[in-house]
Amino acid sequence: MRGTPGIASWMACNARAWLVVASLCASAVSVSAQERPTVGVSFTGQVLDTYWGRPVEGAVLRVRGAVRQDSTVIMGVTDATGHFNIERVPPGPSEVEVTRIGYADLIQVLDIQAGQFVEVAVIPKPVVLEGIEVYVDRLEARVRALPHIVETYEETALRAAPDLDVARYLDSQPGFAFVPCFEGAASSVGAVRPAPECMRTRGTLAERPRIFIDDAPAFGGVRELASIPTTEVYRVEVIRGCAQIRIYTVTYTEETAVRRRPLVPIIC
Repeated sequence: MRGTPGIASWMACNARAWLVVASLCASAVSVSAQERPTVGVSFTGQVLDTYWGRPVEGAVLRVRGAVRQDSTVIMGVTDATGHFNIERVPPGPSEVEVTRIGYADLIQVLDIQAGQFVEVAVIPKPVVLEGIEVYVDRLEARVRALPHIVETYEETALRAAPDLDVARYLDSQPGFAFVPCFEGAASSVGAVRPAPECMRTRGTLAERPRIFIDDAPAFGGVRELASIPTTEVYRVEVIRGCAQIRIYTVTYTEETAVRRRPLVPIIC
C-alpha cells in the first residue's frame, strides 16, 4: 500500500507555503537565489567530529540563500561514513548550515566550486550524545512492552527523505496511507473530497489517529503533522491497532537526554 493521491494534492498548499518560507529566508543572504546560476555543480565532502575525528552520520547540510530552478531547497544528509554529495548547487560563496542532534549547529561560508572536496568539522555535545543512547533504549523498551506492532522511523531515514513534512513522509511509506475517514461521503460529481484525516496501515481498518508530539497530545490531526519538517524530527512511532502516531522532535530529544525525564506510559 503506497501513499494515495489525495494526501499529495491536499497538502500541496502546505508544500508551497514551506517553499515560500524558504525563499523569504534566502533573500536575507547577500547573494540572492535569483542572482545565482540555476544549473550548478556537485558539492561533496565529509563531516567530522572535532573531538574524536570520526565521521558524523545523519548530519544535515543546507545551502542558505539559494534554491534550485525547480524551487527545491538545496540540502543533503551525510551517510554512515560522514560523506555527502549535493547536486545542482550554484557555484560561488555560500552560507552552509550543518545540523546534527548532539552537536552544536554550524554556519560557515564556503566557496563552492566544481571538483571540490570539503571537510566540515562539528563540535560534539558529549553529555547529550551519551544521554540520547540511554533515552533511545528506554523508548525501545516502552514500545516492546506494547501488545501491538510498532513501526519506527529513525532520524537518518527521516532526514534523508525528500519530503518536507512528517505527514507526506508517512504517507509515502509501504503499508501506510492517510485516507478520508468516510470515503463514500463525497461520491457525487463535483463534491469536495474529504480531507485525509484517518490512517490505514497494513492489516487494519481506517482509523482517526491520536497524535502525540513530544509525548504531549496534539489536536491538529494530519494538518499538524504536515507543519513539521522531517529534518526537525528525531523519531516517529506508528502503533498499529492502537491508531497512535508519536513524534519526537530533535529539540525535545536533546532536552530529555540531558534532563533524564521519566517516560509517560503509552495508553491505547
